Amino acid sequence: MDTRPEIKILLVDDREDNLFSIEAVLEQNGYTFVRANSGRQALKILLKEQDFSLILMDVQMPDLDGFETASLIYDREKLRHIPIIFITAFDYGEDTMYKGYQSGAVDYIFKPINPALLKAKVSVFIDLYKKNHQLMAQEQRLKAINNELEERVKERTEELVNKNVELELKNQELKKINNDLDNFVYTASHDLKGPIANLEGLITILSKKIKDKIGQDELNLFNMITTSISKFNNTIRDLTEITKVQKDFNEELECIAFGDIAEDIKRDIQKLIHESGVTFTEEYTVPDILYAKRNLRSILYNLLTNGIKYRSPERPVHLYVKTYTESPYVVLSVQDNGLGLSSAQQSKLFTMFKRMHTHVEGSGIGLYIVKRIIENNGGRIDVESEQGKGTMFKVYFKPIEEKVVSSSESA
Repeated sequence: MDTRPEIKILLVDDREDNLFSIEAVLEQNGYTFVRANSGRQALKILLKEQDFSLILMDVQMPDLDGFETASLIYDREKLRHIPIIFITAFDYGEDTMYKGYQSGAVDYIFKPINPALLKAKVSVFIDLYKKNHQLMAQEQRLKAINNELEERVKERTEELVNKNVELELKNQELKKINNDLDNFVYTASHDLKGPIANLEGLITILSKKIKDKIGQDELNLFNMITTSISKFNNTIRDLTEITKVQKDFNEELECIAFGDIAEDIKRDIQKLIHESGVTFTEEYTVPDILYAKRNLRSILYNLLTNGIKYRSPERPVHLYVKTYTESPYVVLSVQDNGLGLSSAQQSKLFTMFKRMHTHVEGSGIGLYIVKRIIENNGGRIDVESEQGKGTMFKVYFKPIEEKVVSSSESA
């Protein structure tokens, strides 16, 4: 819709001289005029054209006067928006004036016409018409924009729905592949245990039988074979552990004391503790947690043994273990004063089979398993380290108050 519409004024009067004089007063304003010599002719014109900005109509006309014509005009809903100004030579009383307003008039102009007054009154209604026209144009633009936005939203929604369906299918496919891979690794590693054990046994028997019949070089070869078989065995065991982490995701939870798990681990690594001379400082502000016991033990075991294994030869080894709350998480912190890690090493720390210090025995999957256990249960693990000063691991356990409540209720 054009925001600068053509201004059309319908002039209704049975006398041509009156029509001419009105048109002469207003023509400089650039209006378009349509003339009607009677009320009936005005109605015929309005049946064909409804886009008039204003009607200037004489009251005293034969056949249909101005009041009657106005009433017939406003009987049609499509014409009710057109304002009518009556032009009359008579100064009517209040009753007649009221009748004119009832028939649809918005104003009166009395003859002889004052050109300035006519221009002013017409200008007011033309300005109103222009503003209304602009509002209608803006409303149409807004509707068009709204329709376009709705269409875009609809298209985008359909696109997102299709994408979500596609992603869900891919996710299901990846889960299946993941599960198949885990099952394959688990099955393969399990099936390989038997042949490896047989091979290890045969090598042991063979070495005993020919021990006194071979030289030192051959004996060294047998020892190298035994070492390789042992490493192969450890790799298979580690692969089995990785797949078990995923399979044990829904393991039963129980309320476990951090201190009890730590003491249990210390008993298992007594030899390592004795060799290293490690001392512990333990501070369990949060004494226990609802978690799978085997998973929590695996986490703490790896963090404690790593802290001891990667000790610095320059100072006595010391581990600081503590728990606390960092809303909304329960945090387990294990800090050592060992060798420490560079920034580059930290970025690869949780990669499978990645070892940062090769002088220490290990397979490089312990921290990978720890990270996977923690993230499978909705938590995260962070590391802060500086070479030559030590490393601190922070495990953020996701709170599971709802399960605590349900467990207590079932008890």
